[in-house]
Parts: sequence; structure tokens; C-alpha cells
Amino acid sequence: MDGRWRLALVGGFVAGLMGCSVFHKTSPEIVYNSPPPTAPGGNSVYVPEPPDEVSHKEGPLAPATLIAFANMWVEAVAQDPSKPAADRDQLLNKAQMAYHDALRRDPKNLDALIGLGEMYQVTGELGKLREIEQRIKSQHSNNPKAWAWVAVREARGKNFDAAAESFHEAVRLDPENRQYRIHLGLTLARARRYEEGFEWLKRSMRQAEARYALAKMMIHNGDTEQAREYLHAAMQADPMFTPAKDQLMALTIGGSDVRTVGYEEPTNK
Repeated sequence: MDGRWRLALVGGFVAGLMGCSVFHKTSPEIVYNSPPPTAPGGNSVYVPEPPDEVSHKEGPLAPATLIAFANMWVEAVAQDPSKPAADRDQLLNKAQMAYHDALRRDPKNLDALIGLGEMYQVTGELGKLREIEQRIKSQHSNNPKAWAWVAVREARGKNFDAAAESFHEAVRLDPENRQYRIHLGLTLARARRYEEGFEWLKRSMRQAEARYALAKMMIHNGDTEQAREYLHAAMQADPMFTPAKDQLMALTIGGSDVRTVGYEEPTNK
């Protein structure tokens, strides 16, 4: 079970690094905005509102509650590009007010800052997003979660060396966090710093798993021959490790056309 959990983590994060425009959605362990539920019997995104029993209580909602609803409103917009402009603006305005309300009461609230940054990513207000990044780094320089979020932001912009440095800072602050170590290793691999990446991956995985994860990143980078070597090494480390065997077979069938067995990197819109 532990091995399958690690592979699921790797698979999600590898997919995130392949398509960095949806990085925060493809990482199963570092999730900043929970996806909203789907309306029963339909395909549209259900947009939640605070329940009446909460709204009618005396006094303002707690910052954590404000942030939770704001996150869902932003995610509802992000998941439905065809949403009418009026509905989109209404949700984003409510979210912005909720984040600012939480920050008014707690100016350094990290969850509110992260949510606001994600909202600016959705709206395309990159100047404001950079301001939030700098604010997070200055106000939460000793918080590993803050550096992990910054790393995600850097990776979305395909600044993989900078993303690796931020993940390295997260690991330094929380050295026992296996997720951060794995993410650091994979991000280094995405930057083609394979030896460094492997050193971090093998600290948190069996050798066969680490070599397989690195090979998947090599395939996406177009370094097919190196990937073959790592897949063979993974099978030597564990002859029963079928993911490496299946991937090697797919490479063989696909020949030099590695994109037929790898991931397509989405075009940023």
C-alpha cells in the first residue's frame, strides 16, 4: 500500500510539472483550493453559499470560513471558462471581498494570501500576483508551506531552477516532510538536473520507484535514451516492478516518438 501511495503522489506531481498551467490541481498533496462539488444530475459547477444558520449568526464569519468559501468561488470560475461574464465577476468580487476581510482582521494570514494569489492567477492580474508572492516570502520566510506555494508558482511559469530553490527552502524548514523532498527531486529532474533529482527521490522512495519517476520526467524532457537506462535500472532493482516494465515496452513500441507514451504539455492560454 505504501508503494502505491508514493507512485500516486509521483504520478500527480509529474503530471503537474508536465502541464504547469494546472500545477496546483494536479498535485494531490499540495492543494491550495479545494474543488467545488458538482450539482446533482448535471455537469455544471455548483457554487456554494454560506448556509443560513451560519449567515444569520451574530457577528462576522470567522476568517477560515471566509477563506474556504472564497477558495470555492475562485475554483468555480477557474473550472468553468464559459461562465457568463456577469456570474464570473460576481463570484470573483465576492471572493476578493472575503480575502480582504480576512486580511483586514489578520494581515499576515497565509491562507488568505495564497487564496488571493490564486485568484489573481485566474484573473490574469500577474502584477498583483507578483506582489502577493513577495508579500508571502517576506511575511512567512520561515514557513515551509509558503515556500512550497512559491515553488508551485515558479513552476507554473516554467522557472524550474527557481522552483527547485524554493522547494529546497521548504525542505530545509521541514526536513521530515516526504512530499517536499519528492517534489524537490521531481522539479530538479524537470530542470534536467537528473543526478541531483535522483539523490532527493531515493531518500523517500524505493530505488526502483525513484528511477522510474525520474525516467518519466526524462521522457517528457525528450531524453529518451537516458530514460531507457533508468527504466532498465529500475527493473534490475526490482524485477517485479511492472510500471517500469510497461513504460519500457511502450517506449520500444513507440520508437523515438516519445510523445506517444509521455505527456503532452498543455499550451498556456
